[in-house]
Amino acid sequence: MSYKTDEKAISVSHVSKVYKIFDTPGKRFLYHMFHTNDGKDFVALNDVSFQVKKGEAFGIIGRNGSGKSTMLQILAGIIKATTGNVEINGRVAALLELGSGFNPESTGYENIYMNAAILGVSKEEIEGKIARIVEFADIGDFVNQPVKTYSSGMFVRLAFSVAINVDADILLIDEALAVGDVFFRQKCYTKLNQLKKEGKTIILVSHGMNEVEQFCDRVLLLNKSNVLMCGDAREAVQRYYMLEQESNASKQEDEFRVDHDDNIENFECKTAFDRWHRLESSNFNCIINYESEINNGKVKFLRVGIFNENGQESKVFQQGENAYFLYEIEVLHDIKTPIAGIVFYDQRNTIVFGKDNLQTYTKVPEHVKKGSVVRCLFKIKMDIAIGEYTFDAGFNSINSEDYFSRSNKKQEEINEAREILCALSNVGSFSVHERAVGKPMKIMFHGCCDLPSDVEMIVN
Repeated sequence: MSYKTDEKAISVSHVSKVYKIFDTPGKRFLYHMFHTNDGKDFVALNDVSFQVKKGEAFGIIGRNGSGKSTMLQILAGIIKATTGNVEINGRVAALLELGSGFNPESTGYENIYMNAAILGVSKEEIEGKIARIVEFADIGDFVNQPVKTYSSGMFVRLAFSVAINVDADILLIDEALAVGDVFFRQKCYTKLNQLKKEGKTIILVSHGMNEVEQFCDRVLLLNKSNVLMCGDAREAVQRYYMLEQESNASKQEDEFRVDHDDNIENFECKTAFDRWHRLESSNFNCIINYESEINNGKVKFLRVGIFNENGQESKVFQQGENAYFLYEIEVLHDIKTPIAGIVFYDQRNTIVFGKDNLQTYTKVPEHVKKGSVVRCLFKIKMDIAIGEYTFDAGFNSINSEDYFSRSNKKQEEINEAREILCALSNVGSFSVHERAVGKPMKIMFHGCCDLPSDVEMIVN
């Protein structure tokens, strides 16, 4: 059960933050002592407005230098806005810089009391919570040692444990969860989900887009100190990736030109399409949600459909059946080697499955020219849990050299070379039911999907 309401926890209205920067320390001194005109204005935030409801998980994302941490520091009361108003309704606990507020000479126990006092928690109240804080931090006997002896992981364990156990109404988190190991991060997100259900408000700043997309109800996307959008988490993440791509555009503009004698018209791909003549039918109903489309103007989605083994449109499948997802893409400008992708989400908005043709042996053209239509057909076996799902569709491109040598490249290199062309959120939905006949034990499994596996056993 969620306790999210329409009551406001945070209201930010036309907030700007401007810093003075100076060429030399001497000019800084003259400015502060004699109020000279030296110095330049650096705008860290420009006319930012948004509201966060009580019980909401709210993300703030953006490229480095966009103003994310500045915004969080203003919400925490660490710095003041130059102009604008901020209203905070409730007690705030902030987990900003790693170990901020910790005295390195004091022990973990001593720092727990000091941090709790800073957050306005009485000594009597924290004594009732000390065992819970120490248990969650799970740093063993180090809690009795000076904090200066802690690793970065120990720092964040203790700081996070204090922040979530002081009964704050609003929790501010800035990249802190990127430090701990995977087990601690799972533990943290379990606790954060529990706090959400209890009606606590959580503000998360992170570069981990999967975390933001799956945890946050809404997201504020900042770009160069300005608000680019505030709304759906999935859309905000997609727009963030577009920004990352645009920032590298100047590096990648090595005059890509298409040889018009070698285009998709000469590209032959005879696989599943050979028997899909039914798709030429006018009965191909479009399930595109155009409002969710994000693109850079080079391509656009024409049609998206889901079909069964017989080529008939369907939104209902039994476990183990094959589903066919067909995209038709209109190419508006010459593009490089195409990449088509798909992502499934379950009822909790958790990513269950995602794949594109970078992970397959799909035959693809080296480039596609303006005016072409690209058809992408995904054949996916529904070995996933019973339930309802939504899916996203994506279409990117990459240099042919990177595509055909991808097995020898790191994922980071491929991601940097990829150009995001078009993405559709919540394109459509489908459901998966229990298989009525067949081998029932073959399709029984626990969890969200059935992975290929073998089991061996021996008795001595």
